Formats: sequence, C-alpha cells, structure tokens
Amino acid sequence: MREFSLIPANIKEKFETQLISADINVSVNKLITNSLIIAAVLSIIILLFFRNELKLAPNFTKALIGYYLISLLIALGIVVFYIYARIILKKAKRKKEIEDVLADYLQLVATNLNAGMPIDHAMWYAVRERFGALAKEVEIVARKVMGGEDLEQALIEFTYKYDSDLLKRSIMLLIEGLKSGGELSSLVDKISWDIKQSQILERELNAETTTYTVFIIAASIFIAPFLYALSHRIIIVMSDIAKKINLKAIAGLGGNLPLNFTAGNIISVSDFKTFIFINLFITSIFCAMIISLIKKGNIKEGLKLIPVFLAISFVLFLVMSIILTSLFKSVGL
Repeated sequence: MREFSLIPANIKEKFETQLISADINVSVNKLITNSLIIAAVLSIIILLFFRNELKLAPNFTKALIGYYLISLLIALGIVVFYIYARIILKKAKRKKEIEDVLADYLQLVATNLNAGMPIDHAMWYAVRERFGALAKEVEIVARKVMGGEDLEQALIEFTYKYDSDLLKRSIMLLIEGLKSGGELSSLVDKISWDIKQSQILERELNAETTTYTVFIIAASIFIAPFLYALSHRIIIVMSDIAKKINLKAIAGLGGNLPLNFTAGNIISVSDFKTFIFINLFITSIFCAMIISLIKKGNIKEGLKLIPVFLAISFVLFLVMSIILTSLFKSVGL
C-alpha cells in the first residue's frame, strides 16, 4: 500500500535528501504534521497579543477570524524559518566536520593505495570513528557500490549533498585520476597536501579579518543599542518638557524662539521605540550575515549568529535604558 504524502512526491524526495544530509532522522510527513501542530498552538499565543484590538472591534467574530489568520501566517512563517535554519545550520556543521578531517582521511587512503589495495578497498579501510560525518558518508557510498552502483556516481552524489567547493574539487580530482588510470596514490597524497595548505591559508585570512569583525560587532551590537537607548531617553525628556511648559506662551512674552518646541512637533515615544526595535532587528541580521561573509565566504553560516546578536542587542538596549533613566532622574530630568 502506497504511503499517504502531504506534499508532491518530487518535492518530498528533495526534502528527504536535505534532511538526510543534515542528519535529521525524521520522516517528511511526521515533520510536516508536527510543524502544523506547533504552528496552530503558536498562533493562539500570538493571537493573545491582539486581545485589546479584539475588545475594541465592532464585529468580534470577523475580527477574531481576521486576527487569527494573521497570527497563523506569522506562526507558520516562524516555524518554516526555524526548520529552514535548522537544516542549513546542521548541513553547515556537517560540512565543516567533513572538511576538517578530509585531508587526514585522504592521507590514509593514499597509504592504503601504496600498500596495493584497490581504490574502493583503500577508501573503506581508511574509515575511522574519529572522522565522524565523513565516515558515515563513506559508509553510504560503500553500501551503494556493494548494491551495484558505479563508484564514480556514488562519489558524485556524495559531493552534491554538501555545498563545499573543497569537497567537490577533491572528489572530482580523484574521479579524474580514476578515469585517466594514473598513479592514484601520489594523486590522493597531493590532494591531501593541497587541502592542508588551503586550510592554513584560510586560518591566516581569518586572523587578518579579525579587526574588521570586532569593529562590526562593536558598532552594531554594542554601540548602536547604547546610542538608541540615549536617543530614546532624550525623546522622553523632550516630550515631558513639552507637556509641562507652554513654550508658545513664553515665545509670545519674549519674542520668537529659534525652535518650535511644542508637544505636537515631538516624535511619539512609542513610535520611536518601535523604530529602534526594527532597526536593532535589521542591524543584527545584517551584522551576522556580513561577519559570516567575511569569515566563511558565505552568508548561510551567519544564520546561527542571528539569535545571539538579537538577544545581545535587545538586552543591552533594555539595560542601557534602565541605567540612563536612573542617571537622568538623578539630575532632575
């Protein structure tokens, strides 16, 4: 009996491949079912934030349906983003694990080839438990080959599971060596040496870009929240002054003032606070992406930094707001 699927077969197959490469051991149907349940519960929690709007609505039923649909869309967006981010981060972690041990693995393969083993046996017997994710992938390749699949095809399928130029380049060179029939042991040894040199160069590059990374983090995550907290406090003070003093009357007594400093012309404190939160959110995201681009050459690995940067930014803003409020009140403002 054919298994019921919540999504089309071709999309399900691609999704399953992504889950396997991310080492997430759950079926697609179960993941979608659990996600819908979580989104439904989360939408009810989000709906609670609209309770004041619902109380003021002339037609409660229509308002409830409308706000629930909005809440459900927000909840689905959060769940989808979480699943996408988890897959991306898990794949990035496995990719790094594979790249870190690839040179050592190939060195063992070269040693086995020098001992007279054929390439498939040399690859299988080079597997060690310490190779982690790479060991699992080699075992998958071995099962495919034992099942009748061509070694070259199995290796190509392995490389395309991960967005790693280093892995693809190394495996493609190995495949070219297999096709040409040359001295494989020296070729594999050379590939291993090239990988180690690339990793040394990458570490040196990371060291050189540390200054730029520190500056970006300091400006976006530490300085920006402080300046926003200071601006927010100044807006509050100005609003309080404008409410207490009728400057138009004072201007009528002594002439025109250079600034039209009335309550109506001062930005709303709540609007400015909303503006701050939006800017902190955007700044944190861009900061994470830029740092990932500088350090790793791509923005995907910046996803894991976003929650950290968001938490630091908002916490610092709130802490600085409390401190500045105390300081301003101590001087009578």
